[in-house]
Amino acid sequence: MAENTNEELNESKTKRGCAGLFFFLMLVMGSLWGAGLGVFVWVLEDAKTTISALEEFRPNIGSKVFSSDGELLGQFTIEERQLVPLNEMPLHLIKAFVATEDHPFYEHKGVRPDAIVNAALQGLRTGHFRGGSTITQQVVRNVKDLSIGTERTIQRKIKEAIVALQVEREFTKDEILELYLNQIFLGISAYGVEAASRQYYSKSCRDLTLGEAATLAGLTRAPNIQEPIHNPENALTRRNIVLEQMLSEQNQFITQEEYEAAIAEDLDASVVTPEERLELEAEGRGVWAPAKFKAPYFVEEVRRKIYNEYDKEEVLEQGMEIYTSVDMRMQRAAEKALYARLDHFDHNKLTWLTKVGREDEFVPVSGALVCIDNRPGYEGMVRAMVGGRNFDTIKFNSATQAKRLIGSSIKPFVWAAAISNGYTPSTVIIDEPFVKRDAIGRVWRPKNFDGKFHGPMPIRYALERSVNIVSIKLVEQLGVPYVRSYLQTCGIQTDVQGLTIALGTPQVSVLELCSAYGTFANNGWLYSPVMITEIKDRDGLTRFDYTETARKDKAMEEDVAYVVNHMLQGVATPAGGSLGYQPTAWRTHVLERPRGGKTGTTNDSRDAWFSGFTKDFTCVVWVGYSDNRPLGKGRDHDGMTFTGGHQAAPIWIEFMKEAQQGMPVRDFEVPDNVEFFNINRRRGDLGGSYREAFIKGTRPPEAWYGDVYEAIQTVDEELELESL
Repeated sequence: MAENTNEELNESKTKRGCAGLFFFLMLVMGSLWGAGLGVFVWVLEDAKTTISALEEFRPNIGSKVFSSDGELLGQFTIEERQLVPLNEMPLHLIKAFVATEDHPFYEHKGVRPDAIVNAALQGLRTGHFRGGSTITQQVVRNVKDLSIGTERTIQRKIKEAIVALQVEREFTKDEILELYLNQIFLGISAYGVEAASRQYYSKSCRDLTLGEAATLAGLTRAPNIQEPIHNPENALTRRNIVLEQMLSEQNQFITQEEYEAAIAEDLDASVVTPEERLELEAEGRGVWAPAKFKAPYFVEEVRRKIYNEYDKEEVLEQGMEIYTSVDMRMQRAAEKALYARLDHFDHNKLTWLTKVGREDEFVPVSGALVCIDNRPGYEGMVRAMVGGRNFDTIKFNSATQAKRLIGSSIKPFVWAAAISNGYTPSTVIIDEPFVKRDAIGRVWRPKNFDGKFHGPMPIRYALERSVNIVSIKLVEQLGVPYVRSYLQTCGIQTDVQGLTIALGTPQVSVLELCSAYGTFANNGWLYSPVMITEIKDRDGLTRFDYTETARKDKAMEEDVAYVVNHMLQGVATPAGGSLGYQPTAWRTHVLERPRGGKTGTTNDSRDAWFSGFTKDFTCVVWVGYSDNRPLGKGRDHDGMTFTGGHQAAPIWIEFMKEAQQGMPVRDFEVPDNVEFFNINRRRGDLGGSYREAFIKGTRPPEAWYGDVYEAIQTVDEELELESL
């Protein structure tokens, strides 16, 4: 009886132990199931959030910059990407990527367990693990906004797989494939098939051959190792593998004939090397170059303005379209004219330095050119800008960032101040020795460029000959504060206090001087320079329209502007041998259309300028050294002349001939308050054959009265010498 009781007790304990163990196991399994279910629900909820992010995702694309004639100048971007709809991509391009990356793409639901297992087995056999991800998984992983990440963890892979399954439920296969082909990195700086196509072939992906498409598809696994510019052998091997995959029984995307034709394509011939790209750019061919810009100095100025108004990230990633004023036909003409003349100058300078054994002193000369439109409706638009010799090596923009002395380029504004105060083109000023002593006894004796003095002369003749003494006397008579204020109204900002202002001591940029000279062609109106005409966001909505901010100010009266304009036309018109002189800008007559202009040369020929205009355009050219060394002296350089008329004017002429080619000849409109008289061109009095403009109410003298000044001049010179 006792034995039975013990057996029952032992059996009861055993049952209770099994039950406890079972209960414990169930509790653990329940906890694990609950935790797993919780993780799954969390991942699923996170997947829903990720799907929402993907629905709102827009690939980062840079902001494109266009010329006024619609030519792409370049792109402000971090990732070189250009979006193309899937239906515009050639079918063989799409098939090439599907064949090599995910051949059953249109059959699976976002994840391929067989591919993952095969990749794992291959890794165990060879020690080299390759991805088993579908195209959908790659999209999920590579879109940064989804925050899936790229770390090699089981948790991340599970999340990636679940999100990929969700993506397949929410998006069509074509939508997924379009996102993939526009997002994938394909070497160097290209993201997406369009950017890669332009990077390697300088053409759109829409125009790719089968062999070229297969080459791009072959870049997916090691883009920078297999790209065709620097690694052509690797690229060729991968291209052929992709073509074999397209031909395989598994895919049958191409025929045997198509395969053989693609294999026979010359990869080296189709790829555009950096050197070939530069040659095409020099020819004006519309090629796309990563991180390269046409009209680079102009575009850099645009970039600086854009960054001042918009967030940098928005500019680099949100796909703005920036339309500018530059005209690429004129821009290329400007670059051609400037670079050719600077090369010519360097050749002559180096030849002379070598001749005298000083070739180690050679430094390439610099230069700049700006052209602004004067035509109705386009006033102020910058049509061409060259800020230096080579933007790749020197990014400093001499057209906008450099402030240089302008020399005699200032004189038309001094003359305008005089005309506005009742002077006429025939007003006589004596060109004679001029001496000033300052408060501490220092003596200032300015000279003319030729070192001579020419006696009494009308100011119109003094402007044609660029006579310094006459300019100084005009400023002295008008008063420095008035002249300085007049200059500022015309866009030349300066704080120069003394009479040296008459000789161009204000420091001005090429762009500022070009705007200022435009007042003579635009009836006295000063137009602020326009470089950006319109900005649109990636949805086509206008963010900026220059017409809403364009500014113009009345710098001088219309009749004053025209009278000075007409005198500057005289500066640009040959005088003929009978008068015994040539105006400083006479060489511009080859343009064969109405024009005005003025040369400018600073002390020791450190700066050579030419500023001129037609009815259509105003253009200013500067030549000089960046470190402000003299260009040279004629007596030291086998007769070379280092003035604005000899160095800058020829550039202006060559550019303007190209810029105006095919355009109708237009003359300047004469204001109602201006009338003309026939005068003696040299003396300014009535009775000659030269037609000069005068503001109504003023007129030239009936006869020359300069002889009176001759006698006075002699007495004044004696008194001046006695006082020193």
